[in-house]
Amino acid sequence: MKIFFKIKLFILVLFSLNSISYACDFIKVPMGTALTAIEDQYDYLPDATDDWGSETLKYSYDTSDFCDDDLLKNSYMNIFVKEKKLIGIEIEGLDINKNINQLSKFSEINFGLKDEQAKSENWVGVVDLSAGGISILYAKVMGLDGIYESIVITTPDYGDFLIMGDVVEMNL
Repeated sequence: MKIFFKIKLFILVLFSLNSISYACDFIKVPMGTALTAIEDQYDYLPDATDDWGSETLKYSYDTSDFCDDDLLKNSYMNIFVKEKKLIGIEIEGLDINKNINQLSKFSEINFGLKDEQAKSENWVGVVDLSAGGISILYAKVMGLDGIYESIVITTPDYGDFLIMGDVVEMNL
């Protein structure tokens, strides 16, 4: 009887771990964290020894380098660094035909997106999901060939540094 109980308990724990797992721990890293503090956890981070002074640097990656989530498999991630600190994360959909509303589903699960209009396929706009000192914007933007989704994560202190005119794009 004890063996059956242990087997049931093991199966229950195994399935519950799959449903609880957070598919992208990287988005939980606090903005302003020094790259040296997280470089052991994430192999693809930019080299923290590079010194660009006060410039904001933008690095682009395949999202799978940082997140293991099926909803993010057709996206890329921009990481913004200033003074060797993480100051912003942007996730953008790659292909409108492969990721219809994938980022909205991700935003619903991870950030509580409840706006039904934003979840519709043809909607274009921005929804502010900010909470607790973290700025989170979910957006759908009209491109030349359709609507693309994006998520931007930063803080009010760093938001102005993500504006494209003031950002140096780094090619890895």
